[in-house]
Amino acid sequence: MDSCLYLYVNRSFAGYTQVSHSTSEFDITELLVPGENRITCVVLKWCDGTYLEDQDKIRLNGIFRDVYMLSRSEGSVCDYKVETRLNGDGSAEVSVRVFGCLAKCRLLWEDSIVFEGECGDSGVLTARVDRPMLWNAEEPSLYRLIIETEDEIIGERVGIREICVKDGVILLNGTPIKFRGVNRHDSYSDTGYYAPVEKLRRDLLMMKQFNINAVRTSHYPNSPLFYQLCDEYGFYVIDEADYETHGCVEIMRGFRNLYENYRSISMVSMDERFHDAIVDRGERLVSRDKNRPCVLIWSMGNEAGYGKNVLDEAKRIRELDSTRLLHYESVVHALDDTEDVFDVISRMYSWDGEFIDRLNDEKDKRPFMLCEYCHAMGNGPGDLEDYHSNFYLSDRYAGGFIWEWCDHSLITGYTTDGKPKYGYGGDFGERHNDGNFCMDGLLYPDRTPHTGLREAKQVYRPVRVSKGEKPGEFLITSYLNFVDAGSLLEASYVITSDGEIAASGSFEFTVQPRKTVKVTIPDASNKYSGFVYIRFSFTSRKAAPWCEKGFEVSFDQLMLSEGSFVTAPTLTSAVKIQDSPLRAKIMAQDIIFDLDKRLCQFVSVKCGGRELLDRPISFNFFRAPTDNDTDRGNWYKAHLNDYVVKVYGVDVKEENGCAVIDCELSFGWSMHQPFARGGVKYTVYPDGRLDISARLTTSNKVELLPRFGIRMFVSRDFKDVKYFGYGPYESYCDKHRASWVGMFRDSIENMHEDYIRPQENSSHYSCRLAKVYGSDAAIRFESDSPFSFNASLYTQEELASKRHNYELQECGSSVLCVDSGMAGVGSASCGPALREKYRIPLPNISLDISVIFKKL
Repeated sequence: MDSCLYLYVNRSFAGYTQVSHSTSEFDITELLVPGENRITCVVLKWCDGTYLEDQDKIRLNGIFRDVYMLSRSEGSVCDYKVETRLNGDGSAEVSVRVFGCLAKCRLLWEDSIVFEGECGDSGVLTARVDRPMLWNAEEPSLYRLIIETEDEIIGERVGIREICVKDGVILLNGTPIKFRGVNRHDSYSDTGYYAPVEKLRRDLLMMKQFNINAVRTSHYPNSPLFYQLCDEYGFYVIDEADYETHGCVEIMRGFRNLYENYRSISMVSMDERFHDAIVDRGERLVSRDKNRPCVLIWSMGNEAGYGKNVLDEAKRIRELDSTRLLHYESVVHALDDTEDVFDVISRMYSWDGEFIDRLNDEKDKRPFMLCEYCHAMGNGPGDLEDYHSNFYLSDRYAGGFIWEWCDHSLITGYTTDGKPKYGYGGDFGERHNDGNFCMDGLLYPDRTPHTGLREAKQVYRPVRVSKGEKPGEFLITSYLNFVDAGSLLEASYVITSDGEIAASGSFEFTVQPRKTVKVTIPDASNKYSGFVYIRFSFTSRKAAPWCEKGFEVSFDQLMLSEGSFVTAPTLTSAVKIQDSPLRAKIMAQDIIFDLDKRLCQFVSVKCGGRELLDRPISFNFFRAPTDNDTDRGNWYKAHLNDYVVKVYGVDVKEENGCAVIDCELSFGWSMHQPFARGGVKYTVYPDGRLDISARLTTSNKVELLPRFGIRMFVSRDFKDVKYFGYGPYESYCDKHRASWVGMFRDSIENMHEDYIRPQENSSHYSCRLAKVYGSDAAIRFESDSPFSFNASLYTQEELASKRHNYELQECGSSVLCVDSGMAGVGSASCGPALREKYRIPLPNISLDISVIFKKL
């Protein structure tokens, strides 16, 4: 319940509890009467414990987990504890202790008894298990434990495994592991914090489908059922106490000064008045979840600074359970030595250099992981692959947990066509809020995957393929730690030439954990024309609770040879030019171009007498800011979104039957310094082809340019597109692993990624060809240099101005954007700035694109 509860039975006080996400129990035996009884729960919105529960989430109050009554005999089992350890000879020890009475215990594998005996308060039942089936996320083997007394039988599942740190490496069953994880809140748009088992199961099965192997219960204990499902399906869990006080940073003017004045966020962790309450939260965590094999690490809480209270909480947890590792994200800021208490060092949203710094740190050799990284807010995250590469620099790097699993939202109503309206901060009448900052998940509130989740699936893939030394030779590397990937996956391949299938087949393979094998694909040695790619697909060999047989677990695509889609212009006739002081009209067979010299823009393109343009063809430097575009303020200051063109000279001439137009121009705002200046060359060919070439130099008005290209508004009847590039999902230079290169066809309406807060979406990276089809005409874009392509029914101005997707209005045109440069999306909403390699290189920017208009 949130935040505290007073319990009354038959109007008599039965007890009080707080700690919102921990289990509370009451003995109400003496308050019950024969017949009907009345139980009254009084839940308050705030209590002193609220100061310890300042997690980023939508604030809801009330009872949100199961409530039940249990009738048991006196002298029953009141608790039990199971511990497992591995021996050096390949055997294991399983220890069972029962509290409250004497009980008979049996451990079974399937239907066979492994051992049995009696135990109680007076001692521990310890037994040796030869050749045990060990528990891990890849093979979550579970034994059955039966605890039996005269009055009852208790069933439990036991996973035999051992977690430890050796030489700075986290080892599970003696093997280094990597967390390919996510942070997860209990958050559902229809039930709030209430997470029934079917919702928990759906979340976990989706995680398995997307190659996630670890969960951090941010930032509180989950339902007990959650851990039982993690045991069964195979997840590594960081189990976190219900403790966070990051609101204390306001004492020192917010996060801006967080690391200069770290004592501010540490206020409660250092205040002795909260000591017992904080230690109690750690005790509750361990006492409830101590028997769950999935729990590898106890976490003291989150973003509560560091102080004696947290240190004592950790020491108390160590007393209660010495078999697991201890973690707390703020340990890195501790002024004293913590290695004797905390086993792991973690950070949030680290930059690349910190990985190297940690590896070179001669003093602290503990394992390093990211308890939060790649803030998955809106169109992102864009740097998953870079972090993955860093994790594999050393076994000391234990991986990380993406922030976070799902968008936090509540349904505020429905549109006229029945779609839910998702609300976020500020939509509920509250004055103090963080806007859409909690809309930062890999899933929409209804559990529809973001493209970021698809990206994570590919980055987290269990096997990867690279080229070998010879043609047709490939290397398969396993990123599994315990299982032969070939026992889980079937492999096939498709070779395409310019997007068309040229060959296909399947093959068997076997690759041991953390090893690489060589395979030969004879078809890949053949010579094919055009852009030739081989796409390897790895599918599930058998059905599992989360997938059917044949489900695609991952893929890899490699280029075998490069081609070109650039066509040669037809020069059988010459264009006709009508030049005047303000306009230039060029006639190329049945295509008529009209150039406004004052703007150096084509304001009209007619094909067979029909106007194709709804607005002039313009250069484009702006995109609707994504949640990660933290530089957006500078874009508006530079007026990338509403620039004025200044033309310094226009020269129209005929060369070799073509119209050649050279322009000198700048882009900026009124009296301001231009943000870009340079030359543009248009070439119109007799067959209706328009070549656009631009060479510009940017000024210091902008340090990060979101894009550079052209934008066209064409008639709405241009509905269908075909493109050769990364698809079918939106893709960017730092976010394209979920897509592959091919020839894709789609409708413009279907290409829109409907982020709840509208923003840049649905561009396609590294295209070589794009074609848009209208009712009686087509427009083709081609270039020898890869370009980004986007087609939408919404303008970037519309996307930038609206807070919710249900507020969007179509512009009435089909908006086409072709960009020689599109900046990556990154994860800077809560993380490092966009990496330099994903920025458009400045100050010199260029564009070369051919636009071919053709009547159908």
